[in-house]
Amino acid sequence: MQAQQGSWRIAVVSTPHIKTPPAGFGGSEQVASGLAEELVRRGHRVTLFATPDSHTAGVLQSFPSAQSRGPYADPGYREVLHLCRALAAGDFDLVFNHCLKAVPALALARGAPALTTMHYQPPILTEFPGLSYVAVSQHQAGLARRAGLNVLGVAHNGIDPAPYQVTSQKDDYLLWIGRFHTYKGPDLAIRVAQRLGMRLLLAAPPPPEDQRDFFEAEVRPRLRGRIAWVGGVEGAEKRRLFEHARCTLFPVRWEEPFGLVMVESMAAGTPVVAFRRGSVPEIIADGETGFVVDDAEAMARAVCRTDEIDAAACRRRVEAHFTTAAMTDRYLALAAQLGPADG
Repeated sequence: MQAQQGSWRIAVVSTPHIKTPPAGFGGSEQVASGLAEELVRRGHRVTLFATPDSHTAGVLQSFPSAQSRGPYADPGYREVLHLCRALAAGDFDLVFNHCLKAVPALALARGAPALTTMHYQPPILTEFPGLSYVAVSQHQAGLARRAGLNVLGVAHNGIDPAPYQVTSQKDDYLLWIGRFHTYKGPDLAIRVAQRLGMRLLLAAPPPPEDQRDFFEAEVRPRLRGRIAWVGGVEGAEKRRLFEHARCTLFPVRWEEPFGLVMVESMAAGTPVVAFRRGSVPEIIADGETGFVVDDAEAMARAVCRTDEIDAAACRRRVEAHFTTAAMTDRYLALAAQLGPADG
């Protein structure tokens, strides 16, 4: 990288699927937004490539053809089109790519060096192991390196904790927030709440078609009594749910690459009880900001201990490790390892 610190021309390529920042669910879009805005704040010249309803303090560009639900309806096609258009849109010193299915475009690019963030690990990445990848957790980095990928390092996802108000006065409800996918374990959260006889709020948008069968079989029949679906939430409403929950449940069934829900909950001073999968032990300080458990029965027992957790300790962990500023520092440090035509 030859440009001087503070004057780089940077492309942040978010996805063409969900607006950046997202209104509700959209982890990669939230990270792309936070990165773009912090880079602008530091004086970089940032172009955010995203959906036309996105917003940024930098320059926003979008491509109507990548939004098409016609010949390019497949998400992978749309990502490839989106990234190719972005790479051709201008001269950049650096590209931060968040379109994982579009990595073949970077294999052919001969312009700016690029870093691709592994929000997940689709099989296509193994076809292009020599590109430069950023893992979002140490656990993910280990898996990717064992698959032969060139992982330059780890940049934990970060948020701006300032809008979250820490309160030790909690309401008596459990919170699960995410999307209605079996990986995210909403049915397990229901099982825990029912075992304890406690109120549970499920915050998620309506399930897309590929998740509807799971929702109808495992979630909808249990939406009664003290189990309530509150729909998708965003902004202040989302923050208030985190702030007043007794704890947040995170019963994931997969090797979670990161899990911003855990960080958002801790920013609000609310402990997290989560399964020991993927990044979870890196994010939660077990016994200090929540509990890391192995099954639903242990999760139920841990919920009964959440009054032992100090709300201020939860917030301090976020401020120490999971802020947008810390995330951006790490991305820039990794970018400094790239040559003028890396990848």
